[in-house]
Amino acid sequence: MTTILFTFIIAFLFALAATPVVKKLALHYGLVDNLSERKIHNGAVPRIGGIAIVLAFFLPFVLSFLFNVQTFASRLVFTDDRAAGFVIGATIVFLVGLRDDIKRLSSAVKLAGQILAALIAYYWGFKITVITIPFADSFSLGIFALPVTVFWFVLVINAINLIDGLDGLAAGICLFVSLAMLFICSTSNLIVEALVFASLAGTLMGFLRYNFNPASIFMGDSGSYFLGYCLAAFSIAGSLKGQVATAMLIPVVALGVPLIDTLWAPLRRFVLGRKMFQPDRGHLHHRLIRLGYTQRRAVLLIYGLTVTLAIGAITLVHAQSDTAALILFALGLEVIFIIRFLGVSDFLTTRRLFGWARDLSDEAGISHDRRCFLNLQLKIAKAPDLDRLWSAVCESLEALEFDCAEFSYFVHHSQPENGSTKQNFEWRRSNGCDAKALTRECLLKIELPLHDHEGKQVTNFGTLLLIKDMRQDVASHYTLKRVEHLRRSMIATLLKISPH
Repeated sequence: MTTILFTFIIAFLFALAATPVVKKLALHYGLVDNLSERKIHNGAVPRIGGIAIVLAFFLPFVLSFLFNVQTFASRLVFTDDRAAGFVIGATIVFLVGLRDDIKRLSSAVKLAGQILAALIAYYWGFKITVITIPFADSFSLGIFALPVTVFWFVLVINAINLIDGLDGLAAGICLFVSLAMLFICSTSNLIVEALVFASLAGTLMGFLRYNFNPASIFMGDSGSYFLGYCLAAFSIAGSLKGQVATAMLIPVVALGVPLIDTLWAPLRRFVLGRKMFQPDRGHLHHRLIRLGYTQRRAVLLIYGLTVTLAIGAITLVHAQSDTAALILFALGLEVIFIIRFLGVSDFLTTRRLFGWARDLSDEAGISHDRRCFLNLQLKIAKAPDLDRLWSAVCESLEALEFDCAEFSYFVHHSQPENGSTKQNFEWRRSNGCDAKALTRECLLKIELPLHDHEGKQVTNFGTLLLIKDMRQDVASHYTLKRVEHLRRSMIATLLKISPH
């Protein structure tokens, strides 16, 4: 415990001392975050605070090594086989982030750096090989251990990066998560992991002195990437050896706010018809600002959510099955509360979800209506002459609940000088209305040209007029789509049976 406290204090004091130095360095070289559409801060703020975070985090371990501090905890750290892999991976993501802070990198390069760091961490022992969920048996990931581990690293790294949108938000969330994991690891006798989280918590507490609203320095991508990497790596290490049956659930719960926000962002953009991975101002903190919260109040509210989730993660460590169920239920309610503010709750109603499922089943040809209509289309395709074709078309129109239709077919004569004549076909539904007796406002009228385009040559077969009384019943979701399928089927059949 003394070594853990020493680590925390050294990291805290050095972060307090180093951050102003890094700030002056950034101002001297013009490494500042300027205003843009997505930025909320005022003025130009230094953006390479990640340098101070990394230096403060590693300093306690460097001092222990230089001064040959001989404690049980320090010996565990320096003899841990994972240390080299962690340092290499952390250095990679830090340098990628720092390069992006100095001169913007493409998304592909940043993602490649994150994946490389994750692969190194996996090789050195930071891997998810078993998943255990409450009230169920554990199951081994087998060959999926590598992709799941890499996904976890990339997810957490980008979650911390994306949540870093308000002064002190990412640093505060990481602080509370680190304190929660520090407690869990300390009570589970995971000394190395506890030391890492102690150093991380001390660093963040010192950095927040300058990063909290109004911030005088930002951590930048270098800081957020490094913090995400640390949390991803040692949350795995602190969970797989834990005492509970909720292994990976502990860090997932503790990191609930940034993870939900990150996973929800592409889904929200997809629902709203935007590019899934294009940055926007739809994140939780942006939404709170639009609701009228000040930066400070929005940050404190998200802090409160994070602390609640962190306490829930700590409680899960010692919970029995019944207690764990109640905790997960309460945390689920909080997750719903968070999602409520993420911008698409009005779109994800039960009615809309069933509608999407119905659309998917229709598009895939699974629904009964789609299969019945397909059978009618086959009848049109097999029609040997014009009369059989029109008969099959009328069956389709009956199924689509149109009231009447007119088909004007142009008969092209073999002799060009004879031109063409028009042949008319009419149909009326057995229990349909009289379209001529209705006002125009009551009718849905669709006039379809039956044209075939083959290169520059256009063959005109005529027109199809469809009429529906909208007072009797409205058109279904798929009426217009079915009508277009009907038009194409008619043209394909007319090409076969019409003289050329």
